[in-house]
Amino acid sequence: MKESKLSELVQQVQNGDNDALRQLVQRFMPLIKKYGHHNPDDEAALILWIADVIQRYKPNTSWGKDELEQFKSKK
Repeated sequence: MKESKLSELVQQVQNGDNDALRQLVQRFMPLIKKYGHHNPDDEAALILWIADVIQRYKPNTSWGKDELEQFKSKK
């Protein structure tokens, strides 16, 4: 099975494709585990944050520059 480009998956998620969201989360799972410090609550929060951020993502802009910092500051 051919792996979709990240930009294609993001567009599919923004169009309501839940399978594309699952694929994105799987692709980012190593980072989720790393930054979630193997804490299920932190990992779940990161997954929800990724789903939210993908919906708000705007390509070819400076959008998102501070998204992760804002997420971390909420903790």
